[in-house]
Amino acid sequence: MKFGTFHLFQKPPGWGDEDVFRAELEQIEKAEDLGFDAAWLAEHHFQWYGIATDLMVIAGWVAARTQRVRIGTAIVVLPFHNPVRLAEQAATIDIMSGGRLDFGVGRGYQAAEYAGFGISMDESRARFNESMEVLLKAWTEEAFTYDGRYTKVNDVTVLPKPVQKPHPPIYVASWMTPETIKYAAERGFPILAPAGLASDQIKTNYQLYRETLQSLGRDTSNLELPALVHIYVDDNDERGQQIGVEHSMRYGASLVTLGTPMQKGGQLSKEYEHYEEFGQAGRVVREYRQELMLFGNPDSVARKIQWMRDELGVRYVMCWMNMGGLEPDKVLRSMKLFASEVMPRFKTVEATA
Repeated sequence: MKFGTFHLFQKPPGWGDEDVFRAELEQIEKAEDLGFDAAWLAEHHFQWYGIATDLMVIAGWVAARTQRVRIGTAIVVLPFHNPVRLAEQAATIDIMSGGRLDFGVGRGYQAAEYAGFGISMDESRARFNESMEVLLKAWTEEAFTYDGRYTKVNDVTVLPKPVQKPHPPIYVASWMTPETIKYAAERGFPILAPAGLASDQIKTNYQLYRETLQSLGRDTSNLELPALVHIYVDDNDERGQQIGVEHSMRYGASLVTLGTPMQKGGQLSKEYEHYEEFGQAGRVVREYRQELMLFGNPDSVARKIQWMRDELGVRYVMCWMNMGGLEPDKVLRSMKLFASEVMPRFKTVEATA
């Protein structure tokens, strides 16, 4: 199995902007030292829900301060970007990091962000699809022309080109929408399962993804489909459970208030009809995610990871270890325990299988 860390750059009450960046960047450096496979960065705008607004700038810092760990974006919200400019930036990061960029993309889901950029959520899918087409052309063609609804390019050569060929690995975030899962599978892009999904929804999404690949005659035996989960490891099982649940619930409260796709007036865009369950905020926070909260001592956490692997088919865990304003010293201690007491059990199994 693979294990990465996840970094939302959330700014809880009482934290300064500098506090957030100092803590997150220190944890990314520790992720490399502790043997994690990747560090994943999340883009958000206009609210304390997440203040990492420019992932390419942050990824450049990570590239300069690390040697081995892969640098993931989870996600770049494509409708908010000029795809030609983004292609240049991502290729630059891939070169600077020696080919370590994992390019996670999505449409986003927060109504406040779309409103802040003055973009209609009804356009999200069309903008996403256009951006993907432009990015792929920019990375793989010497010169290209593109006449889209939102992007028009006339005989442009995008330089530099990425180190990884034909382009960095592309991951597509998929939460509630079957069309997105099929889109990713048809193009051979792995899907990312975000925090907030119930285990049965992850299983359903993975099944649809595999079935789509199989219908196209593609191999499904060694899929790496990262799933994002909250993790807190403590020497004491009961204390670990208490601390983990408390801070996970704090994050959950921010998700259903700040992170909602509900637009003013309580309306959902037609492109986000599958997000109706956000209207059941309490259920989303209290019930759906309980079995995917990996809290407790190393044995408890390892048992849940084994269950995720065996029952859901998860082979890549994105470890969200600093959720809900958890104190930095606790995060680092949890990371160290996880790396020393949990990860080796699964790395050894894979190596000897």
